[in-house]
Amino acid sequence: MSKTKIYEVPGLVVAWWDEDLQALSIKWFTEYVEGTEVIDAVQFAIDYVNENKIKNWFCDLSESKQALKPEDQLWVETEFKKAIAKSTLEKVVLMPPLPSTGQNIDWLDDWEANTKIEYKGQIDARLLSDEKAISSFFGK
Repeated sequence: MSKTKIYEVPGLVVAWWDEDLQALSIKWFTEYVEGTEVIDAVQFAIDYVNENKIKNWFCDLSESKQALKPEDQLWVETEFKKAIAKSTLEKVVLMPPLPSTGQNIDWLDDWEANTKIEYKGQIDARLLSDEKAISSFFGK
């Protein structure tokens, strides 16, 4: 598997280009930080996607121990959604937090349907944990 690291904030997030999936992949170890590191990382990823005309985005929250702080959650619900809608993305996979993280995952029940509605068919979104299913969804 060919992966090229493109961004990292140790203990928070690592992003890489996954040649096999033809996807920008982001793994979060926590989503909570007092500073602007979450927004900075996501903005870097969105810019990278657009500059490289990337169509697939894989976001791995499986080991994330803590959810976004309220200010970052608001940014995700507003500015992030606008940026994604203007991006070159066509497919998004979210790997949910594992039960061992202790995160509240109630929001996941509606995430896939709500994401598809939000982007009016422009972006196909799936909630997946299985590597083969992820690869298949991205057409690899």
